[in-house]
Amino acid sequence: MPKAAPEPKTAAQFVARAREAMGAEKGWTFALRGSESAVMRGQAPSSATYAATVHRTTAPAALRQTGTVTTSKGERKPEAVYVVGGTGYVKDGAEGWKKGPLSDPDIANDVEDPVAELDAFAEYAKSATASRTAAGVRLRVTASGWQLSAARNRPALKRAVREVEPTLAQLRKAGVTATDRQITLKSFTETWDLDGARGYRITSHRYAFTFLVPFAGGDITVSQQVRGDNLGVFGGSVTLPAGAK
Repeated sequence: MPKAAPEPKTAAQFVARAREAMGAEKGWTFALRGSESAVMRGQAPSSATYAATVHRTTAPAALRQTGTVTTSKGERKPEAVYVVGGTGYVKDGAEGWKKGPLSDPDIANDVEDPVAELDAFAEYAKSATASRTAAGVRLRVTASGWQLSAARNRPALKRAVREVEPTLAQLRKAGVTATDRQITLKSFTETWDLDGARGYRITSHRYAFTFLVPFAGGDITVSQQVRGDNLGVFGGSVTLPAGAK
């Protein structure tokens, strides 16, 4: 009989096993929940929540993400996101489709792909702590205190910086003059729960960050958090709607 694979010990080894487990199935279904907000003391917060379902195939790699954005004013807007052939397609509400490469931040910020994020996590998994849980293992990376200018060069913070940029652009248009050296990462946490009984496949992926942006003698607090839970194997396929091409 072939020898069983040695039990992983380091975060990088757990990630390698998780990538094997995720790649062994035709596809996966994830439930997504997220929220983002910009808060200044004494004023009503600007916020939004997001809920979606993701179907992600592995061979070929493709993604379908359908959900709803709800603003703090109670406005609801459907959103559809597809990734096919390395190109992202996004439709917000009644607007037309926009498309572009995943290297385009405007496209990438709309895509929630735990399988691709696991691949990216492998690049900085050595920064993670690994701890045993009742169901397997938890990998976690935390950070705080970084100036935005320095955070840009940290692999683990690459996504947080990319995600916060649109909000910062809006704030600057509104008169906020804080520089990258003045904007501070208050906290960042990325957590992966892996199922030890099933080859360490993804159970859930969570990330959250908060930046402090100086303004008018205080701070504007910009926060975001996203959670993706694995609902199981997806055996279908992903194809673009006719109008997206």
